[in-house]
Formats: sequence, structure tokens, C-alpha cells
Amino acid sequence: MSDVDLVRSFLSTNDELGLLNMLRGLNAADTEVTTNRNAILIFSESGDLEIQTYRDATEALRALFELEKERPNNDIVLVRADSSEDVRLAFKNYFSDAQDFIRLVETGCEKLSGTRIFFPVKIKARRKKH
Repeated sequence: MSDVDLVRSFLSTNDELGLLNMLRGLNAADTEVTTNRNAILIFSESGDLEIQTYRDATEALRALFELEKERPNNDIVLVRADSSEDVRLAFKNYFSDAQDFIRLVETGCEKLSGTRIFFPVKIKARRKKH
């Protein structure tokens, strides 16, 4: 496969999965967890991220179970911690800073294709506090 074909294939897959957009959304959502210690992260099939925060753990669990029933195709995660830093440590796979990775992917695609690649930012991190 040529370099240009490889980049085309990656771009097509990224359009389908919304990977880079989802990674950008996670970085944008990091600060939401500081005041309400229970957060539900809802990743839609399109890669959009919705965050619902709760002060009460019981209320958050009820909401989690209801959301899992209502949205079986979404990736739904309940996160509980005393601070946003605790959340980052406990759930690195959801909150790692992906900016360097995104930059490397963009640079690699540009070098392989020989042209500037534009990755549109479509972050839809909706926040809902309870």
C-alpha cells in the first residue's frame, strides 16, 4: 500500500469512528469532574461525549443503570473520585492527555501524503449537572 493510500484509509476509518474527535472531547471534558464527585461519561457511537455529574453516588448509580438500558450501543462509564486529578489517575484510559498523540498522527499523515491534512474538530461534550 502506498503512503497516500495508507493516509486515505486512515482518514476514512477516522471519519467512521470519530477517534480523533473523541480524544479531543476527552481533553475538553477533564475539568467537569471537580465539583460533583460522580460523573457519568457517555460516549455515543458517533464519538460524541456527554458528561452528567452528580453530587450523590446513589443518584449517579441509578442514572447509570437507566442510561445503560436506554442507550445499549453507547459506552457508558461511572467515574467517582475526590478530585479531577484522582479521576485522571484512576481512569487514565479515558482521561489521558491525547494532544501529543493527535499532533503526531496529524504530522505523520501530512508527511506520508505530502499535503496538509485538516482534521475538523467536532467536539460535542455536553454537560449536564444533577
